[in-house]
Amino acid sequence: MYQWKRYDGYECSSQGDKRFSAMFALMPDGRTIEAHYQCDVKGIAPGSSDWKLGKGKPPVDTSLDMYTEYKKLWVIWADNNPDLMRELATACEHHDYTLSDKFANTGVSQARALCELLNERTY
Repeated sequence: MYQWKRYDGYECSSQGDKRFSAMFALMPDGRTIEAHYQCDVKGIAPGSSDWKLGKGKPPVDTSLDMYTEYKKLWVIWADNNPDLMRELATACEHHDYTLSDKFANTGVSQARALCELLNERTY
């Protein structure tokens, strides 16, 4: 069973394995997960690549469960990158099956989303 926490796991942020960072993980349209989340999901600047436009701002539609919407982006990414997900599963084994994201200070965390995907699927 994979788990996630802020520190002391296989770091999947821009300060760790960048391939699993929302700042670098690319969606099929070539924009990053971070751009999709900050611009599209939050409704701040749909279609933009400038993730800074939405950073720290609340979503336009406050009825959305932001983590659920964020995880949907990682599902798309994982579907397009099964080889990387297998690599992540193997790398995570060497860190007590734990992923971490030291920048996540809310439940919207790439470590959480990736951990859940590893637990839900076989890679």
